[in-house]
Amino acid sequence: MPPKPNDKGVQVNNPASDVDNFPRITQSETSLARFKDFILYGFNDSNNLTGFSGFAFSSDLGKHWTDGGSIPTIPGQSNGGDPTITVDKKGIFYYGQIHDGQTGITVSTGIINPNKTITMNQPQFVGTVDADGLLTDKPWITVGSDKNNPGKEALYVVWIDLIGDPARLGQRIKFSKWNTGVTVTPIIQNETIPAGTNEFFGAFPVVDPHGNIYVFYEDFLPNSFTVPRTPNRSIRMVKSTDGGVSFQAPVQVSNGLFAAAGNANSTACGSRNVISVTPERVIRMFEIPQATIGPDGTIYVVWNAGIVINNKVFINVFLAHSKDEGKTWTQVNVTQDHSSFAFFPSVAANSKGAHIQYNRFNDPKGDGEIGDGTFGVFMKSFSVSKGLSQESVVSNPSSPVPITAPSPDAVRNCYMGDYNQVITGPGDSLLHAWSDNRNTLNGRNNPDVFFRKTDSKKKP
Repeated sequence: MPPKPNDKGVQVNNPASDVDNFPRITQSETSLARFKDFILYGFNDSNNLTGFSGFAFSSDLGKHWTDGGSIPTIPGQSNGGDPTITVDKKGIFYYGQIHDGQTGITVSTGIINPNKTITMNQPQFVGTVDADGLLTDKPWITVGSDKNNPGKEALYVVWIDLIGDPARLGQRIKFSKWNTGVTVTPIIQNETIPAGTNEFFGAFPVVDPHGNIYVFYEDFLPNSFTVPRTPNRSIRMVKSTDGGVSFQAPVQVSNGLFAAAGNANSTACGSRNVISVTPERVIRMFEIPQATIGPDGTIYVVWNAGIVINNKVFINVFLAHSKDEGKTWTQVNVTQDHSSFAFFPSVAANSKGAHIQYNRFNDPKGDGEIGDGTFGVFMKSFSVSKGLSQESVVSNPSSPVPITAPSPDAVRNCYMGDYNQVITGPGDSLLHAWSDNRNTLNGRNNPDVFFRKTDSKKKP
């Protein structure tokens, strides 16, 4: 008898598609949004080389799922993945992604049908590459109040323009703002957010009820992306109080600089920092932030970071919170009671506080670092008054790290996804999305995507 839906996690993608498309079997890098009991779930999907942006949907709050394949493509072009999903108050979904060859950012809008399915529309451009030809990467979108149009919502889009050098990262943080609807229309297009002269990655926007815009990002000292074991990066924020017309000077969110969240450098992917279980089983690492705003206005931001003590690397998840609209920040080490590596954090907030989901290596013998080489998905809650809760398990199938260096799939070397996501559900519930490699197919670890609904009042 199959497990009860929502008991310990439900697989979202259809395993038969992996059988049909072997060896292209990677589903990872998850995002989701909810309208009433309907959930749209996005993930990278190597089953379809031109439709790399996969989706699934549930009409019963995650008890049952339909794998929708890939969102449509613009004729003659392809989708590039990096899904980011949001929804407006009318129930129109927005699926953001990289466009063909990293030449822009597009959004596919989704409409719930009377039969409780969803129709995803042909993508529309919401961001384009600048004239100097840099590549677009790591978009994130959100819907929120429009300060310049009271009572209305807008679609906010941020992304990074990359430098054409594998040892470096983004040169610009880009911003667009669009009117919501099945067909989006522009308000602000392709603006550059002034964020200094360092390098950037992983921009993440949130919008408060007043329409103030907060964009969080990882900031790197120049030419430091592949440099290990050295404090050379930080989390920063820029804020707009005029609806995105201008942005204020960057604010430091993390406590100073931190090191890369890696224990090795892999030549399989440009000598970048990775978490290495073996030379063939590695996870490329960014320390990119995710953020949310609680009902009381508290802003929460999470990321993971490397700390080097006596030449030993510790990789922890951190939370920063602000109760004064981003002016000042207080940092908390979420996983300091564990010495095994933690990664891919996400945060959701409700009246109970902030709820931080993250992956962490299992460590039954207390060895730290990669522990026994497998990982699970865990969670802690935090409130300003009560501090951190005990860790609880979202899902722990003792997932191995697959072979990624070199990749046997149609994905980049060292790739095991770059992020997961948790969001709030109805009442005190939380909706969790993640990828792991518990399954096997033809002798290979098989990256699949999963969902679970938990209650923030109780242990999952």
